[in-house]
Amino acid sequence: MYQVFISGYRLVEVSHGKPYYVYCIEVLETETGTRYFIERRYSEFSALHRTLKKGNADVVPFPPKKVRNCQPKVLEQRRAALEVYIQKMLRLSTTKQQVLNFLGIEEPTPGVSYKSTYKNTEEPQHIHSSTLGHQPVLTFQCDPHVQSSAMSNSLPDIVINGVLLGIYTS
Repeated sequence: MYQVFISGYRLVEVSHGKPYYVYCIEVLETETGTRYFIERRYSEFSALHRTLKKGNADVVPFPPKKVRNCQPKVLEQRRAALEVYIQKMLRLSTTKQQVLNFLGIEEPTPGVSYKSTYKNTEEPQHIHSSTLGHQPVLTFQCDPHVQSSAMSNSLPDIVINGVLLGIYTS
């Protein structure tokens, strides 16, 4: 079984044309723990969708192309929508192999040992030479500023204050 996440995106500068964004895809094969890192453009996802649509009636909706695709909000919305799209298409038995081919991953043949098909290492296997360009996301269950004033505790919460100072003063 495979788990797919699109962890971020990055701008690719090219000398012979306009820069473009690629989406950073991380695939985890849960049975072996092997990780793959792949980068694909939106146009490549769109081409995959057109191919899947030709042979299958049960294709999920594809995120539309927007005019201002360089705005961070648009890129993040598209990243999230592409992640949901690729996860759903990977779950469908009719499209799973085509999605794996798109990601550059060959599914092991039944009856053949996985180790004979892949180089099984502890280090992540990089399909693409560049690294992920995303930053970790920090979230709180609720706003700590609101919660701290509502609490009747007379001692300050140094952990929350330290985290907030680290996030907002850098």
